[in-house]
This record gives sequence, structure tokens and C-alpha cells, in this order.
Amino acid sequence: WSSDVCSSDLLADKDIVKTMNPLNYIGKSGVKTAHYWRIRHGEADRDTTIAVPAVVALRLQQAGYDVDFASPWARGHAGDYDLDELFAWMDAIGHKN
Repeated sequence: WSSDVCSSDLLADKDIVKTMNPLNYIGKSGVKTAHYWRIRHGEADRDTTIAVPAVVALRLQQAGYDVDFASPWARGHAGDYDLDELFAWMDAIGHKN
């Protein structure tokens, strides 16, 4: 921070940044959250650390939501995830309701 060369007007508005963080909404009163979650994060993702989706998944589970989390091996940020597996998951949760 002490070495910052940007002027303060170049920083993102703190309220906008707050709205982008899902942790500010999970389990909060007045917020409608989907019950079922399928989160995939490619093991070879160089754009987003695995901590981001892992923390979201854990927070959702702690709040009582059903979370299917996986980190497919050798997949990047735009990993080509198995659509048949996705559709099977969708069918399975459809039968739970």
C-alpha cells in the first residue's frame, strides 16, 4: 500500500467490490440462494486459485446447501467439462424434489 503509485480515483468502488463477493450473501436473511450447487475448478487453472471456489463451496455447505464440488485433473480455467456428467447431476437433483 505504501508503494502504491495509483491515484485513489483508479481504485474500484468498495461497494461494487462488496457486491461481487458471494460470501457476503450466502446464508444471509432476505437473500434467496439456490439449494443445489455444482462447482468445477480445473486443476490446471492458472487464472483463479482453487481457494476461491473451495471457500465458496465450504461456505455453502456450512449454510446447509447441497454442493457437488470437484477439481478435474489437467483442466484449465475454461476446462471442457463432461456434459453427460452435468446432465446426470441435473437429473439426479430433479428426482430429489
